[in-house]
Amino acid sequence: MNDEELTSTLAQRFPVSLAREADWVERATRGQDASELHFAICLAQGDRHIGNCGLAAIDRDNRTATLGIFIGERDCRGEGFGEEAVRALCRFAFGEMSLRKIRLDVQVANTAAVKTYERVGFRREGVLRQEVFRQGRPLDVLRMGLLDSDLGQDRRGGARRRAGASPASTARRRR
Repeated sequence: MNDEELTSTLAQRFPVSLAREADWVERATRGQDASELHFAICLAQGDRHIGNCGLAAIDRDNRTATLGIFIGERDCRGEGFGEEAVRALCRFAFGEMSLRKIRLDVQVANTAAVKTYERVGFRREGVLRQEVFRQGRPLDVLRMGLLDSDLGQDRRGGARRRAGASPASTARRRR
């Protein structure tokens, strides 16, 4: 979480101490906040923890949530792990949690992430002009949304799993 390249695209922008990170892990693993759900992204080979993903602002009345993800290990970025984790998390959210919509915000300039979200099926819903201030300048943020019916084909061209199928091994509940 102290990688400047990574945090420049996240809501968390400032360095995090080991004690603060340990506190976050403790709170997240207790699972007492029903409006948040956190998962570790681990490689099936060797169970290496490479990032996190989850849902925040879970609104069970309206059946919506906000998705967040990061791949923290530099050597694992651009390898498709984030896309696979997003797909698995969305299948879980629609199938197991019965959500009807998942939203996310992404910096317009983060074109790789935007393309990934679009491959999953997210659609552009609007631009939040000058929403964040990074590296000395204001940046636009793209609001994207996904409905169950939008969840597209996987990148290998296969059909997506139906709701209720088990998520991919790359995203597992943090315990």
